[in-house]
Amino acid sequence: MAGRVESAEPAPTTIVYDVRGGSTSAVPGRAAALAHRQGWVLDSSAIACPLRFVWGADDRLLPWPRAAERYRRWFPTADWIELAGVGHAVQLDVPLEAAQLILGLTA
Repeated sequence: MAGRVESAEPAPTTIVYDVRGGSTSAVPGRAAALAHRQGWVLDSSAIACPLRFVWGADDRLLPWPRAAERYRRWFPTADWIELAGVGHAVQLDVPLEAAQLILGLTA
């Protein structure tokens, strides 16, 4: 099967730590840069399923809209939904609405 990964190393701890917001680095994209150096190249054209980003406009971990700019570049065909008054954990802030938005994409 084309594009199938037969074996993969686990994500480096520094990437996981950075993605979870534990990084003290002020350098944007540090996790992405490290992933690229490790050979974890993003190929968004290989994504064959619908992709939706639901972003809380009051996200303080990944501030809107600045933090979303790179994701918009990486995934130009993704569906985007911005929710006013919602923070980083959309599924916790508005669980019913988050579930409906997922179902609306996958149903």
